[in-house]
Formats: sequence, C-alpha cells, structure tokens
Amino acid sequence: MDQKVDLHVQKVERKGNVMGAGAPKGNKNAEKWDYDNTKEFFMKALELSKDPEYDFIGEIARDLGSYKDIFKHLVDRFPEFQCTHKQIISNCESNCYSNTKKGKIVAAVGIVNLKSNHGWTDRVDNTTKGEQIEAPAISFKRFKSDAE
Repeated sequence: MDQKVDLHVQKVERKGNVMGAGAPKGNKNAEKWDYDNTKEFFMKALELSKDPEYDFIGEIARDLGSYKDIFKHLVDRFPEFQCTHKQIISNCESNCYSNTKKGKIVAAVGIVNLKSNHGWTDRVDNTTKGEQIEAPAISFKRFKSDAE
C-alpha cells in the first residue's frame, strides 16, 4: 500500500483574520494595558494587599482575574508603579509573617511562603561565607619559671 501523502501548508481563517506567527492581525488584547488601567489595577492590588488574608501576590492577581507575572510586566512598561509593586509585596510578606506568628497558618507553610516568595533564608555564617577555617598552630614554650 504505497500511497503518497500530499502535505501542504494551509492558512487558517478566523473572523477575517489570518492566523500565523504571533498574534492575529487586529488583535486588541496584545496591548490591553495602558497607563490608566494599569494604575487602576495596581491601586486595587494595593488595597487587597492590606487585607491580612493575602500573603502571596499570586492570590491578589488571581482575585483580580490575572496572573502574578503581570505585575513585573507592567512595572517594566510603567516604571512609576515600581514602588507600589514593592509595597504590595511588602504587605503580603508582613501578612504572611503575622499570620504565621499568630498561628493562623501552619508554620511550615508560612516558612515555605517566606522563603519562596519573599527571599527569606535560614541563618548562615556571615563571617566565613561557608569556607572552612583552619585552626592556627599553637606552640608552647617552657620558661625557666615554669620548671620550678
């Protein structure tokens, strides 16, 4: 059964737009963020971050109908929101620490959140930076007064 299969590339038509590499022509979603709706988004996020229930920026993004990486994308586009972004993250960090301290969330979960999302680490030896310290050689001398 030798059959030749005729392969060819076909353009896909959707609502009058030709699909190809990248976004379709006429895509209005590609640039949905302008200054005004970015500001509104950040102000809503900042208000939510003041609620002690939010200890992770991903939860805020979810409740605003978005995803956590949108904050970094928007700060790249509109650097004037960098301080607001830092404040949102700081509020989430404070909420997590406070809720963990008060026992509102399991300590292990709070620790994982603080380490994974807020840069916390276990204490480390800052004096040696993890390098091994060689003990110095000590030699003792006898003095005449020791022999008596």
